[in-house]
Amino acid sequence: MKIINKKSLATVVGLACIFLAISINSALSANQQRTPPPKAAPQYPVVSVTQTLPVTHHASVTAYGVVKSRNQLALTSQVSGRITMLSNKFLTGNTFKKGEVLAEVEPIVYQQALANAQVNLANAELALAQEELNSSQAAQEWQQSGLANEQASDLVLRKPQLAAAKAQFVMASKALAKAEYDLTQTKLVAPFDALVVSKEVQVGSNVQAGNTVAELYDISLFEVSLPLSQQQWQLLPKGSSEQNALSKIKIKLTDETSHEQWQARFDRFEQHIDSASRQRSLVVSIEDPIALSNPLFPGSFVKATIEGEAIENLWKLPASSLIDNQTIWQVNEEGLLAHLAVKVLFSQGNAVYVQPTEALTQALIVNRPLSSYLVNMKVEANVEELL
Repeated sequence: MKIINKKSLATVVGLACIFLAISINSALSANQQRTPPPKAAPQYPVVSVTQTLPVTHHASVTAYGVVKSRNQLALTSQVSGRITMLSNKFLTGNTFKKGEVLAEVEPIVYQQALANAQVNLANAELALAQEELNSSQAAQEWQQSGLANEQASDLVLRKPQLAAAKAQFVMASKALAKAEYDLTQTKLVAPFDALVVSKEVQVGSNVQAGNTVAELYDISLFEVSLPLSQQQWQLLPKGSSEQNALSKIKIKLTDETSHEQWQARFDRFEQHIDSASRQRSLVVSIEDPIALSNPLFPGSFVKATIEGEAIENLWKLPASSLIDNQTIWQVNEEGLLAHLAVKVLFSQGNAVYVQPTEALTQALIVNRPLSSYLVNMKVEANVEELL
C-alpha cells in the first residue's frame, strides 16, 4: 500500500475547499440571475394643501390715504401797514385757540380814519336834520302861498335835497363801519383752533392787504379721503339709505411704520368718480386728533381697515396660494393638479377670502404653487393649515 504524507494530504484538502467555494458562488449567481429584484414604488411630488370649507365672514376693505385738516387756511392781512407785535407763541408747531391774537399791524392810520369817519357821520347827520327841517318849511310855505291846489315841483318842496342828505348820511354810516372794521383787522386773530404750519412775517415787516401772514390748520377735525374701487364699494353695508348704512361701520386707521392705531368715523362719501384713478372716495374723520394720547398728525399716511357686510360661502386661503388675482391650483380627486378660477373679494393679514367661479363647496388648494407645476401633473397632497 502506498503511504501519503501529511503535506500532500493538506494540499489536497485545500484544493477541495477552494473548488467547493467556487461551486457555491456559481450556484448563487445563477440563482440571482433567475430571480429579478422587486421594483420600487413610484414617487410623486408632495404638495402642501389647504382643505377648504365654506365660511361666513364680515368683509374687510383696506384703503390708504393721507391725513389732512378739514380747514387749511392761508391767513392774509386785510389791511396794509407795519407789523408791530407778534405773539410769543407765533411759531411753527404751536397752537392757538380761536380768537387769540397772532400779530398786530400798526393801528395809528386806521384810528385816524375812524375819527374822520365819525366826524363825517356827525356832519351828515346834522345836514340831514337841517334838510328835513327845510323840506318841512318848504311844504308849509307852499300851502300858505295860495297855490295849494296846483302841483308843486319836487325842487320847490326840496325833495331832491332831502334825498341827497339821506344818501350822504347812509354813505357816512357805511364809511364809519368800514373804518371800524379796518381798525379791528389790525389785529390778526386765529379764526379757529389752529396749528401754525408756516410763519411769513416778523416784527417790522411791511404787509399789504392780501399778503399771506401764516399757514394755519384747523386742529379740531382731521379727515382722510379713501379712494375705493367699485368692487370695494360692493363689500360695504347696504341699506335703504347708503348714508345711514355707512354711518354704522367701524373704521380703524393704522400707521404701518409705527403701528399706532386710531378709531375714525364715517363722515361722508364723494358723489363723483375721480378722472385719474376712476375711483370714488369715502371720507372719514377724527375729532381733536392732536389731543389724543397717541396724537395723529396731518400729513400722516395711514391704512384704513373698514368693516364690511357679512358674506356667505367664502373660502379662506393663504395669500401665497394665488397664482394671480383670479387663479389657484387645486388637487382633484385623482391626485392631479388643475387650475381653478376664483374671485378674490378681500384680504386680511396673510389670508385671502375668495369665491370659486365653479359650483364647489370644498377642495384641496395648493398652499405654495411652484412655477414647475403642470396641469394633470400627479402629486401627493399633504393637508397643512398655514393660517
